[in-house]
Amino acid sequence: MNIMIKLIVALVGVFFLPLAMASSPTTTDIDASKDISSLVFQVIQNQMVLDSSTVESATLILPQTPTDSYGVRIKLKTIAATKFGQMTANGIGKQGSFILNGMVISNPIIRSRIGDEFIVTGFNKKQANQFIESVMTKNN
Repeated sequence: MNIMIKLIVALVGVFFLPLAMASSPTTTDIDASKDISSLVFQVIQNQMVLDSSTVESATLILPQTPTDSYGVRIKLKTIAATKFGQMTANGIGKQGSFILNGMVISNPIIRSRIGDEFIVTGFNKKQANQFIESVMTKNN
C-alpha cells in the first residue's frame, strides 16, 4: 500500500509539476518607491547576476506609444554573453526568471538562444533609470 501511494505521488509530480511551472509568462510591475539594486536572470538552478562585471552597457528605451512602458537595452560583455547564451540555449521551452531585489519581475518562456543583447521592458522612467544605474554598478 505504501509503495502504491509513493508511486501515485511520483506520477502526479512528474505530470503536473511541469504544467504548473510552464504556465503563461508573467511580468510584475516594480514598485517605484523601492530602490533597484540588483537583477538576476535564473533558469531552473542556473543563474547569472547582471552588474558592471557582466554588463557592457545599459541604455534607456523610450516608449513608442503612450501605452508602452520604458525599456532597457542590455549589452553583455563577451564572457557573460557566452554564459547567457548557453543558459538560454539549454533553457529553450523552459521558463526563466528576472529577479530584482528578491522579487520576480518577469517570467518569460525562453523561445530561442539569447546572445549579447536583449531588452527588458515594463518600467516607468524612474525605474528604468534606477535599473540602468544598478546594472552598471558592481554588486558585492
